[in-house]
Amino acid sequence: MQSMKKVLLFFSTAILCLGMNLPVLAQPDKQSVETIDVQGEKTTPQLKRAFKKQQMAFIELYNSINTDSQFDVICKWRKFTGSQIARKLCEPRYMIDFRALTVQTWSTQPGIDFNRLPNDDTLRFLTKDTREESYQHVAALVATNQKLLDSFLKLDALHERIKAREEGGMNGK
Repeated sequence: MQSMKKVLLFFSTAILCLGMNLPVLAQPDKQSVETIDVQGEKTTPQLKRAFKKQQMAFIELYNSINTDSQFDVICKWRKFTGSQIARKLCEPRYMIDFRALTVQTWSTQPGIDFNRLPNDDTLRFLTKDTREESYQHVAALVATNQKLLDSFLKLDALHERIKAREEGGMNGK
């Protein structure tokens, strides 16, 4: 009986020791382990916020490099009619100057006659030549300055991603 207990104790101890080592023995080769890569995707609103942030960084960098003051981009916070929400409005200096000149010359009486002032579409038409010159100036700066080019490429990549989302019908996702 004593020997039977010893044999039983020996086998139970051996089984217990093997049971504790089973996870180590049961591990498969590293080559046969399946790996899963997970990539995060930004939502459309997150992409639009990133685009606005990159746009402001591009404008700031552009203004620091630009030497022709008429092509500087001026950004101001503005509340539009009927809204209390301020939005950032950015325009080139030549457009702001032309609008001010238009207000001065088109008002025939003291004060400002808002009915006689041209709308933004008319102003864009009247400044068409300056706008084309501005595009060429920006293109030349982007082509000759690596930092500005890198900033522009980031901006363009974000724009393309947003455009692809909107065309693909994935708004908000």
